[in-house]
Amino acid sequence: MKRRLSAILALDVVGYSRMMQEDAAGVIAALNAIFRSVITPAVAADEGRVVKLLGDGALIEFPAAAQALRCAVRIQQELRRPDPPYKFPRRIFLRAGLHAGDVVVEGDDIFGDGVNIATRLQSTAEPGGVLMSRNFCDLAGSDIPVRLRREGAHSFKGIAWPIEVLSVDFTGPKVEAHRAPLAEAQEIQFCTTKDNVRLAWTVNGEGPTVVKAPNWIGHLELDWRNPGLAPITTSIAERYRLVRFDARGNGLSDWDFEDISFDRYVDDLERVFDAAAVERAPILSISQGCAIAAAFAARRPERVSAIVMIGGFALGRSKRDSKKERQLAEAFRSMMTAGWDDDYPSLRDLLAQVIFPGASEEERRRFAEDMHEMISPENIGRFRQVVDNLDVTQLLPSVSVPCLVCHCHGDRMQPIEQGRKLAAGLPDSRFIAYDSVNHVVPENDPVWPLLERDVQAFLAVHA
Repeated sequence: MKRRLSAILALDVVGYSRMMQEDAAGVIAALNAIFRSVITPAVAADEGRVVKLLGDGALIEFPAAAQALRCAVRIQQELRRPDPPYKFPRRIFLRAGLHAGDVVVEGDDIFGDGVNIATRLQSTAEPGGVLMSRNFCDLAGSDIPVRLRREGAHSFKGIAWPIEVLSVDFTGPKVEAHRAPLAEAQEIQFCTTKDNVRLAWTVNGEGPTVVKAPNWIGHLELDWRNPGLAPITTSIAERYRLVRFDARGNGLSDWDFEDISFDRYVDDLERVFDAAAVERAPILSISQGCAIAAAFAARRPERVSAIVMIGGFALGRSKRDSKKERQLAEAFRSMMTAGWDDDYPSLRDLLAQVIFPGASEEERRRFAEDMHEMISPENIGRFRQVVDNLDVTQLLPSVSVPCLVCHCHGDRMQPIEQGRKLAAGLPDSRFIAYDSVNHVVPENDPVWPLLERDVQAFLAVHA
């Protein structure tokens, strides 16, 4: 029996069985194209060997860990491009697992713990992601040309001991470096609403104006490290004059005031339009910000040229037919009011996990800590009451401007059917669904380049 030390890359097609049921011939043609144009050249470039193809995946062996890592990253980067190297109505994602260890060689095949662990890691990786063992990373060396994220210790079926794992961070270092000066250079300004509430607002970038509607809770200085918000705002600020503001009751705007209502949020958006001297512009809206943007466009159509809507909904949870949704709204309000100030941010950790499960554990924990600085326990309860009871369904037919409605299939915060209903109620809308579990899309999500492409193309026409 022959043994050797090898670096193993295990690949798997996400959702293979489901896609085969829908269009077997199309899936096979697309996978053949991926194998020919992406996997084969990448494996050859790093001196790898395809041990076997498994229908929905592949097992690949390399002489060194650094070569296996370069190959895995190259494959995933190619498949993250907005224009994929295959023809298929849906995006195809791979999961990748990497491990280095002893393998047993029998002819052209290999077996053993090295293979088993790589396969287990592959099954745990995020779609479009690369997951590897600490042992593999140590062998790859410290000069690897990618950034890694710690994912903690994992236990796997059939493996007797926990394995410390890491993942590849596909966030562009140049983009991240660009955010620091944006945050430092922005000038915070204030305007006063008709009911004497001070709103903090700022401008980033140059060019045609885009105004961002308020969403969830925020903070003009902390939003640049929000894993879901920072990518889209950075992308837009690189090409446009982006006007942002903190809604009443959170961030740098006034926290102490009498009236918090949906109509006040719409009034405040118009006030910021006036303060920033914006006569007419497209609106970037996310989550409940989509309803605010729609209401403003219905009220003042001459001031809105188009709306980008991401993760939006027209009807709050308390207004929906589903008893489960109404119970969830009540539970969330009670938990937020009672647990917002907990020393251990278990509630805020849960919210971060629901909003962007695809962000790293470190990013989610930091956002959970930042949320405490954004709003008080009293205001979060008032805020949730407004959001859960909003209803703009009757206003949607009056929104005459073009709307790009974007939603993720696995959105846990607002189910995708809410996005579809929102788009269906708008007279001039285009609905795009993305294969992701995030409510707002982190840059490390493989669908981020697609969302960025679609939003930028839409704004190029309407800004």
